[in-house]
Amino acid sequence: MDGVHAEMASEDSSRSVGIFERYSHGIKMAKHMASLGMELTAWGHHVDYNFNADYGRWLAKGLYLSSELFNFHILSDVGDSCTNSNGCARIGAGIAMNGVLAMASFVDSWIFGSDKITYFWLGMATLLNPTLEFFVVRKYVPISIGLGYKTDWFAFSPGHKFYLRAHGDLNVNITWVRISASYSYSILDTYDLKKGSKKFYLKLIWGPIYSAF
Repeated sequence: MDGVHAEMASEDSSRSVGIFERYSHGIKMAKHMASLGMELTAWGHHVDYNFNADYGRWLAKGLYLSSELFNFHILSDVGDSCTNSNGCARIGAGIAMNGVLAMASFVDSWIFGSDKITYFWLGMATLLNPTLEFFVVRKYVPISIGLGYKTDWFAFSPGHKFYLRAHGDLNVNITWVRISASYSYSILDTYDLKKGSKKFYLKLIWGPIYSAF
């Protein structure tokens, strides 16, 4: 019986290791990757939250260029433009612009059989929110580093302010869950977030989900 139990334990262990092997192999070979993420930042009484969907493209072995396809961005504002004495949140316009482009891309591709709007959408997303990511460890638990910047335009809030932040990331991928610790530097004054503000923040991401095609 001990031999049977040992064999069963070995099979379970192999199956568990196999999941990590398959995932890390996919990271090495994937031509496209997608993920859903949530960035959580809080400093003092202020908040900077961003919910986003990313798409990454393979450039070279272990090197990817990703972009934010659409997002929902909340940034606190306790200035004169806000009537609530406790402060209020401004909602970024990224979801509006990218959402319209996403819907137009779907219609153009599936109904008219064209990819022109899709290429324009991906190009704009890459220009506005690019991240260059390199996997320094690609076996079992892939680890990557990333550098990039993020822009947003709070078009529907008083002041219509722009958001520009450079960031560096350290990502740990445990199969389809990514934990990302990031450091950022703000280049513009955007409501409560002031130029030069340096912040550490945490991302919780479902993905990357990869495709080798």
